[in-house]
Amino acid sequence: MAEDTQNAHNHVIFTESQFGEVQKFLQNYLKIMALGSIRENETERNVRLLNSANYSQEEIATILHLSQPTVSRVLAGKATKKKEEK
Repeated sequence: MAEDTQNAHNHVIFTESQFGEVQKFLQNYLKIMALGSIRENETERNVRLLNSANYSQEEIATILHLSQPTVSRVLAGKATKKKEEK
């Protein structure tokens, strides 16, 4: 039975379905960790952090209480005001 999941080099072999589940778990973990790393008064850093965790611009805007165009400007590298709220 162990031979079914490991080859001669002791590598674990996943089915596509199992690998997909691992990817989904890691993506969710990354999103949770990103939320825990948000810092007050660091809008640009927070936007980039959440974007790197694959949150959509709309989700980022909601989480950080910004407008979606503000999130877009930050990601485009354009200057933003101190904090633009919805």
